[in-house]
Parts: sequence; C-alpha cells; structure tokens
Amino acid sequence: MKAAVRRVGRRLTLFIFGFLSYGACADVQRFDALIAQLDKGDVVLYDRVSAELFLKKLQQQLPPDDFVRESRMELERCLWLFSDKPEQGIIFADRYINDPRLANNYSYLSQYLQCRALHRSYQGSLTGQTADLQQAIALANKGEDKKSQAQALLQMAEVHSTRGQHADALMLLFRAYEFYSKIGHIAGINLTLESIATAYRRMGEFDKALEYLSVSERDYAQPNDKSRTAYILQQKAFVYAELGNTAGARQLLIEVHQIYSGLGEQSYALGVLVDRMWVINLEQKYAESLELAGKIDAQIAAFRQQNPDFSLYNEELFFLLKAEALAETGQHASAAPLFEKAEVLLKQEDNPRYMLRLQRAWARAQAKNNQFESAYQHLTLAESIEEQLNSQLKQQREALLRYQFDSELQSRKNDQLVAENLLSEQQVATLESAQRWQYIAIALFVVLALIALLYAISQIKRNRRLQLLAMTDELTQVANRRSILLYAEQTRYQALNEHNNWSLLLVDIDHFKQCNDTYGHEAGDDVLVAVAQAMQSVLRHVDKLGRSGGEEFLLVLPDTNAHSAHEVAERLRLAVAELTYATYPNLQITISIGVTQAGRQEEIKEVISRADAALYQAKAAGRNRVVLS
Repeated sequence: MKAAVRRVGRRLTLFIFGFLSYGACADVQRFDALIAQLDKGDVVLYDRVSAELFLKKLQQQLPPDDFVRESRMELERCLWLFSDKPEQGIIFADRYINDPRLANNYSYLSQYLQCRALHRSYQGSLTGQTADLQQAIALANKGEDKKSQAQALLQMAEVHSTRGQHADALMLLFRAYEFYSKIGHIAGINLTLESIATAYRRMGEFDKALEYLSVSERDYAQPNDKSRTAYILQQKAFVYAELGNTAGARQLLIEVHQIYSGLGEQSYALGVLVDRMWVINLEQKYAESLELAGKIDAQIAAFRQQNPDFSLYNEELFFLLKAEALAETGQHASAAPLFEKAEVLLKQEDNPRYMLRLQRAWARAQAKNNQFESAYQHLTLAESIEEQLNSQLKQQREALLRYQFDSELQSRKNDQLVAENLLSEQQVATLESAQRWQYIAIALFVVLALIALLYAISQIKRNRRLQLLAMTDELTQVANRRSILLYAEQTRYQALNEHNNWSLLLVDIDHFKQCNDTYGHEAGDDVLVAVAQAMQSVLRHVDKLGRSGGEEFLLVLPDTNAHSAHEVAERLRLAVAELTYATYPNLQITISIGVTQAGRQEEIKEVISRADAALYQAKAAGRNRVVLS
C-alpha cells in the first residue's frame, strides 16, 4: 500500500503548472494569473524542478503582508517540497491548518488537510490519512469548491482501492470525474481516468482497465508530460503481466525506467526495477531476478550514503520478490529473514493482495526445505486470505452493480419527470387553444341546438379540467397559492362549526438561491419537485400541501392540534433531509418550518402571519429545524 499511496501522492501533485515570464517586482494581477492557470489546470507541473521554479515566480509576485495569497503559494510548497521528509510536511501543513486566519477559508483548509493526508500516507499512517481526508471532503463540500472536492475524493478513492474496496473507490472516482468535468479541468479528468483504470485492474477487470488507460492516453495526456506517460505505461505493464503477456510488460517497464531516469527521479526509477523483478519472477527466471536485486541493493546503499533515512517506496515488495527468488534457487537461509521483513511491513500496511503472494511463496520455500508443518500453516493462511479477497471482490462487484443500476434508474426517473412536465405544458396549451375554438363554434352554430348542446357539454368538461389546472402548481403538481388558501378557509369554517382544532405549517427551502446559483435553475426545479413529493408522501389524505410561491410551501392540517402538527413537521423535515439527487450527488437540501395552531376565531391571514413569524425564528436559529408558535 505504501508504494501505491506514494505513486498517487506524486500524481496528485503533478497536474498543476507551466511557466510565464514576468518581472521581479511584486504584482497582484500577475500572481493571481499564475494561480488561476494553476487552479484551472491550463498548465501542468511535471517534476520537482519545475515546481521549485514556479514557486520562485510566485514568490517574486507575492505582495507584502498578504496572508491569503501567501497561504495559497505555501500550499504548493507543502505539496511539492516534502515528499522525502513527510514529518516536516506534516508540521508545515499544521501551521496553516491551525492558523485562525484561515478558519473560514474552507477551500484552503481542505487542501492543506489533503496535503497533510499525503504526508501521513508516506509515513504509513492510514488512520491519520483517512481522518484528514474525511475532514477535507467535508470542508470542500461546505465551501462548494469542486476542485477541492474532486482532489479529496481522488485521494480517498486511492485509499479505498488499496484496501481492496474497489467499488467504493470507483463510486468516489465517478463523482470526482463529474466535478472535474463540470469545471473543465482536463488534467484532473486525466488523473481520474487513470485512477479508475487502476481500480478496475485491481478488481481483475483488465479490459476495462486498458480501455480507460487508452482513453486517458489518447484524449488527455500531454506529450511533454513524461511523468503521466510513465504512469500510464506502468499501469499497462501491470495489466499485461496479469494477463500473462510478460514480454510486453517487460518492455513497458524498461520504457518507464528510462523516463524516470531521464527526469532525475531516481527513487521512482529504482521502484520500477522492483516491478521488473515481479515480472521476471512470474517468468520463473529467478537467477536473473537476483541479479537485478543485487543492482537494486547497490543503488539503495549509494542513496543511503547521501541520505541515511532513504527507504524504497515499494520496499515490502522488494523483500518479498527477493526472498521468493532466493527460495526458488535453494537459498532458504537467506530467504527466511526477507520473508519475515516483508510480512512485518505488509501487516503494517494491511495489504492482503501482497500478503497472499507472500504466504504462498513462503509455503513453497518451506516445503522445498522439508519444513512441511510450517509450509502447511502458511498455505492455510494463504487460502484464508484468498477466500477473504474473493468474498470481498464479490461484494465489491455487487456494490458496483447496485450503484450503476441505481444511477441508471434515477436518470430514467429524471427523464420521465421532464417528459411528464413537457406533456403537461403541451396539454395546457392544447386545452387553451381548444377553448378559443369552442367559443367561435358556439357563436357560429348557436342555431343548431343539437350541435350547440354537444359543444356545451364538451365545454363544461374541458372547463373542469382547466379549473383543475388553474388550482394546481404547474411545476410541483401540488395545490397553488389560490387553491391552498381556499382549502384553509374551508378548513377554518369546518373547524369553527364542529369545534375542532386545525393547524397550519409554513415551509421554506433553505439556501435555495445558493442551489440555483451553483447548479442552475434546472436543478432548482428538480429540487422543488422532489421536496414537494417527499412532503406529500408524509401527509394524510385530508392534509393539503400547496406551493405559496418560489421555494415556499403552505400545509393545512385539519383536526390537528399544535403538538401533532409539530410531529408532522419533524417528519417532513427528516423526509426532505434524506433526499438524494443522482444528477447532483453533493447537493444537500433542508427545510425550515413554522408551525402554529389556529385560534378559533382567527382569520386565515392572522394564522399565516404567526406561522411566518415561527418560520423566521427557524431561519434565524440556523435553518433545518421546526419552530412552534
């Protein structure tokens, strides 16, 4: 898992920048232009050298005493300059996460949490990484920053995928893809497609993995983005190896190693040599594998002379593959401690896929060394892990199918609703046109009694339908303002005669204008329809719901006292809060409700006024609540 998160950590920082030539004097507009290009993904950073040059450019344009812009610049420093020193990266991120000046800047806080999550992943702290990402997603949602939302979802998806929760990862990745598509962030779309391909590969869906990699390579990858090219080729090599095409996998990994070496990314180039060992072991060419392992050991030793803290990012895989090769060539004494080291690391990282291979290889090694009891134990453990992985994979595939089915079903429902609304509009237009012709016909053929009678009957029927339309809100198909007020007056009169109680609820959708501004008026219409349907499903047949205007609804509850009305209002509030919107997965809608019981001699306008005052209190108290007046 450590290898995977290091690769995704690198990729998450790779789609950020290119260069513009500006002077050395600070300039707010030039600083903002650089940041805008970076945020939109119009230009991309390809390596640490270019990142350092970009940070230098930003520093030159940074206005003095401008904390907000400084924190934006330092975010790039957090992402790029501490990949080999994660503990320092965490300290750096904490400085800004805990700075009160960023308390309300949800986007920046989300991105600093994502940066800290990356560095915690480098340390192998999966729990800390997950906690940071959950908080980052919540803040990005609160700030409605699609780019931050997509980035956080992307990193969380990688965590799920490396744990074997591939369906969960794919659901997050599909949402990230939607966010990137909405803002036209090409680099983000590319990165998401590659992550989708990786998740499908880990599920054993190799055709889909190659399909997504091909789309990414064909439509989104930039020719000069060598790091992105290396990642795509590396993923293809893994697929080829899984499919038995080890020759193709070998060739691709040689190309990947050349790319990383050319970029000066020696750590990643060394990691690719370990991947080549994996392919060589699949071919059972263990002597060649050990020869390559010797070169890797020599390079690690050279790196540690310069940096004693250096560690290979896929160290656990290296130990495993080297132990396997040693055991297969009869060097059991040398293989045993490496198996043990690999097992310790894999337990820490909770990587069942690698652990399965380890236990099988260890079982074979001990069987060859006549240690049959130990071999049996490792083989039993391998079978248990395999059973667990197969069960998990089955569950993940079922979950993915359910998600895809639910998404398709919701899409069809939305299409059906649009079609029904369109049909309703056409029917109204048709009825209005028919009515005009009826008047003409009656005037022309009044002398013909039979025809006049037939037309009169037809007119009565159509007028009844028009009257129904006139009393119904066109969008939500509940009562309109005129109709609901008429029903309230009838309820008041009946309650007065029968000495019964009745109550009135005034409902308003919270932050509806923000919904329209963010997602468009079409989304707002969808919300109104969904909220009306949700509330209607909670009511009795004698209760009546009406749209009194905009995002406001009026409910009349006959034979209901204040306590019962309050309970009904709570059910309405919960029903709306639980709504989901497939087209807008991050949209969360709530309502505020003012409740009042009508006085025996009160006029309708007095009751509404009191409910409106209660609604105002609900809004002022933070929304998404019920207030009884």
